[in-house]
Amino acid sequence: MISKTFLQLLGTATPNKQDDSATESDTEDDDAPPYIPPKRKSPASANQPPSKRIKPSAPVDDSATESDSDAPSPLSKTKPAEDPDSPTESESDSDLPADKRLKPRPGFPLGPGQTPLGAFVLDHEQGIMVPAAINTYLREYQRDGVRFFWNQYQKGLGGLLGDDMGLGKTIQVISFLSAIMRKHGDERDLDRRHNHISDLQDEKAYRKKGILPKANATWPTCLIIAPATVVGNWEREFETWGYFEVGIYNGSKDIRKEVLKDFKMGRLDVVVTSFELALRDIALLDDLPWSLVIVDEVHRVKNANSGTTKAFHQFQSQLRFGLTGTAIQNNYTELWTILDWTNPKKLGTRAQWNGFVVQPLTIGQSVKATEEQRVRGINVAMILRDKVLPNFFKRRTKDIIKNQLPEKHDHVVFCPLTSTQIAVYKRILAMEPVQNLLHKDDPCPCGSGNVRKRCCHPYDASDMLSYMSVLIKISNHLLLILPAPTDTPEQRDRHKTLCTFAFPDNSAPMYGQAELQPQYCGKWAILENLLQEWHQDPTNKILIFTKSIKLLSMLAFHLKNKSYGFLQLDGSVPMAARMPMIDEFHENPDIFIFLISTLAGGTGLNLTGANKVVIFDPNWNPAHDLQAMDRAYRFGQTRDVSVFRLLGAGSVEELIYARQLYKQQQMTIGYDASIQTRYFEGVQNDKARQGELFGIKNIFRLHEDTLATKTAIEKANILELDWAMANMDSKTSKKKDKKKKDELAFEADIKASKEDNDLRGLGAFLFDEGPSITSQQDDIQKSLNAIGAYTHLNNLQLLPTGVEEARYGKASKKRRKPGQKRGSGRGAARSKSPQPVWPPVRKKHRPPPSPQTKLSNRQEALIELGMIRSPAHLAEFAQDFNRKSEEDQQEILRMLDDHAAKNM
Repeated sequence: MISKTFLQLLGTATPNKQDDSATESDTEDDDAPPYIPPKRKSPASANQPPSKRIKPSAPVDDSATESDSDAPSPLSKTKPAEDPDSPTESESDSDLPADKRLKPRPGFPLGPGQTPLGAFVLDHEQGIMVPAAINTYLREYQRDGVRFFWNQYQKGLGGLLGDDMGLGKTIQVISFLSAIMRKHGDERDLDRRHNHISDLQDEKAYRKKGILPKANATWPTCLIIAPATVVGNWEREFETWGYFEVGIYNGSKDIRKEVLKDFKMGRLDVVVTSFELALRDIALLDDLPWSLVIVDEVHRVKNANSGTTKAFHQFQSQLRFGLTGTAIQNNYTELWTILDWTNPKKLGTRAQWNGFVVQPLTIGQSVKATEEQRVRGINVAMILRDKVLPNFFKRRTKDIIKNQLPEKHDHVVFCPLTSTQIAVYKRILAMEPVQNLLHKDDPCPCGSGNVRKRCCHPYDASDMLSYMSVLIKISNHLLLILPAPTDTPEQRDRHKTLCTFAFPDNSAPMYGQAELQPQYCGKWAILENLLQEWHQDPTNKILIFTKSIKLLSMLAFHLKNKSYGFLQLDGSVPMAARMPMIDEFHENPDIFIFLISTLAGGTGLNLTGANKVVIFDPNWNPAHDLQAMDRAYRFGQTRDVSVFRLLGAGSVEELIYARQLYKQQQMTIGYDASIQTRYFEGVQNDKARQGELFGIKNIFRLHEDTLATKTAIEKANILELDWAMANMDSKTSKKKDKKKKDELAFEADIKASKEDNDLRGLGAFLFDEGPSITSQQDDIQKSLNAIGAYTHLNNLQLLPTGVEEARYGKASKKRRKPGQKRGSGRGAARSKSPQPVWPPVRKKHRPPPSPQTKLSNRQEALIELGMIRSPAHLAEFAQDFNRKSEEDQQEILRMLDDHAAKNM
């Protein structure tokens, strides 16, 4: 049953009347007392040697995976180590700085000005604290994350840590486990469980019955499930940050059996395994005495119907924690699925979540949303952020460490398709299977009265994915639809058939000859332009990501032909060989480029030696592209990072990016209740409101002469500007003399530049504090524009909009106050006679201008003052204005109103 508090908080939202939640069974007992973990007392120290142990052999570790130990030492100096809610003194010596004679871990050298800290006390009464040796190296936000884990644990609740990649989620987990397992952080923890079990085996009770207590009877136990490539990283981090008894559940059946035996006997603190093994062996793992279960990259359970999600719900442990930087990847329901795994039924059923949360948020995000729908969507987002999610979810972004990182410039490049690509694209769209898909619900032309799909033109549902894949290939390189030497016989036959339609009259090029010919790939010219510019600086290092192995090989052929030094990483490269490749990329000055398969190297790799990233083909899931660019933009990076995402303009790839932008807006709304510009009409999962984003007809469409995404963004920004010009008030300037001087300088600039159109409009950027653009970036921008490629910065499209916020505030005030009764019945229908105005308006007092008059006057002032130089400049000005602070917006409006008043 859904939480009563949650229902009350979201009570203003009305679920869909067709919601199937009525069929769901209510099994949650809201009145059940929360589980409180029992206090644990450390057993007497044992002097007997540990029992013989077989250490399972771990797989060859990808040592290039993320390691929190590689992060620079924090700058903590003398901040108190205790939780502010706990006593400041401890009767134990565990909260004192670590004793070096006991070989504390981690043993990192202290940074400049850094001093050892005492333990981080979570609960003084129970003696729960993070050892001093660990606490010394934690950042304050990491202590806050540990406190979140502890608070959830105390209440018998699970939780989701949603920090951005690189903020040290692994270390926060290890710190938390060290506290609840009562670790000292030094040699006193060495083989503690083995010694304790040996003592128990010597006691009479064991010799008589041969039964040991449950594995978590003395200290808590933990199962960690992680991607196979980072299981070894977890083992290494436990070794670095303390003395934990860890079993790695992988390898042969006999090795795994030995690990389970050790765990059941109580000899292991932690067991680490992979998703694949946890799923396969769930029947062996689900009912073991795990005090808590932690899933790393928990977004893998985002699909409620997947086998993995269903299997992981079988764990009997109700203390479940998840780690992910991307809890929302494609839709808001994914967040519910993950939270429902960590805290089953605390957020109701999926149908209830969709009615109370998903529908208001997605409908309110549409350009066509009514005022009421917009307000409701924003209200629901704020309730989620402030009242609901903090009970289960904690998230921090890289903004908290932005002073320790350089800048990232995320460029999106709309690459024009070549004329050959466009011709082939059109021929594929004209094929009968595609037309049957597009018109399946139209009346059949035979006159039967039936729709086409049930009459003369049946369609195959699998054709949608097949032909969508073909269009994506055409958007990248026409060679991808030709028969290739590496094709299987089935693939070769399929490609030959496709080529008869794509290249009529046997005009298909030969595979080898076409690789370097520019007419088959519009992105070649863009990529070549970028590489030539970057190659002028020998310190530049480039990462190029693509999803396609064939495309990776074509890129390698292209780079070899240009004599660029490069390395290539795909799934065929063994784990053991990856670190040497990464070292060579960083250390060899002749290696200019690292070609990487997105699936093989999009996560886990540390490639901070690179300062340029190219995403050659976009992914439907924006998280994959964001993770790929974060291979370079992470702790350890000392240079600004420039990212260039290449899209086939007008093709399905542009739709993929538009969906990415839509999904990224969902992330900012879902996490932070960010008030975003509403770019698109489409509403996710609503067939009646698919707009320009969703549905088959948008997938199988070519925007040959327009950039649909650019048009949608510009239109949305101009609509916001128009609303601001018509509805926002300007205020009398109360700024200091400096602002007045700036205004005088602006007016002088306008007068001085009447004959110089290139200088007019500087006032539009009077308060602009946007990101700085380097000369090299400016040169690249000019060269891309010269070859017809439109670009924009992705992060600018995701900034909160002050105009939408003002619009929300104005609309909220219009809504009836609580307790005010709505009119009803015949009395409400009667129109009241107009009341006399008192005091009467004197003729010399002009009434305030109407919104339309305000809009007209201010638009004229924009042009006359030179803030708008041309129609093309209007969209640029609109985007800049919409994202200024309210104070700066009002200042600009005041200047426009003053100018309009002088000319009346």
